[in-house]
Amino acid sequence: MPDNLYLFSAIAVSTAVTFGLRALPFAFIAKLRSNGFINYLALRMPLGIMVVLVAATLPAGIMDSAVAWPVAAALAATVGLHLLKSNAVLSVLGGTAVHVGILSWPL
Repeated sequence: MPDNLYLFSAIAVSTAVTFGLRALPFAFIAKLRSNGFINYLALRMPLGIMVVLVAATLPAGIMDSAVAWPVAAALAATVGLHLLKSNAVLSVLGGTAVHVGILSWPL
């Protein structure tokens, strides 16, 4: 069994590495804000993330009708909310709420 000094040292090193990795991007924030590629990604990535999520989620069981219609309803709610409000967070939360609500409803 490891002694206490070893455990506390491991925790301290893990904490320092985690803090350093999270703080590192802030050291370069001024250069990143003026970078055209980063600005392009900031504008395009919400849509890109949604496309990746749809591509990863839909094939999982779409052929089963018990899975297909809740997924279709959630997808329609997500797209509809995004077209109405243009807010990615609201769209994802709304679509998730529709999907969970349908799956939780006793049939």
